[in-house]
Amino acid sequence: MEAAEHHTETTGHHAVVPPVSSKMEEPHTARIGDNCTLADEIDELRRRMTEEFLKEESFTSESVMEISRRLDRKINEYMRLNFVHNR
Repeated sequence: MEAAEHHTETTGHHAVVPPVSSKMEEPHTARIGDNCTLADEIDELRRRMTEEFLKEESFTSESVMEISRRLDRKINEYMRLNFVHNR
């Protein structure tokens, strides 16, 4: 999956954020549903949030914020799983 490009509201610059699943070790590949990994789900949410931002042209629109909250929960889950596996 390609890196998502994010626009920073305060500076107007673009930052390229690599997908979670690129070139990482595999303890974090907890399977979810139809063979989708948690990293895949995070990448998909990031892609959807970027698309929604481009459509809404606002970081604070309710639809962008909702996806952002879901993404935060998934990233926290990912970090908990990674922390447990790396102890």
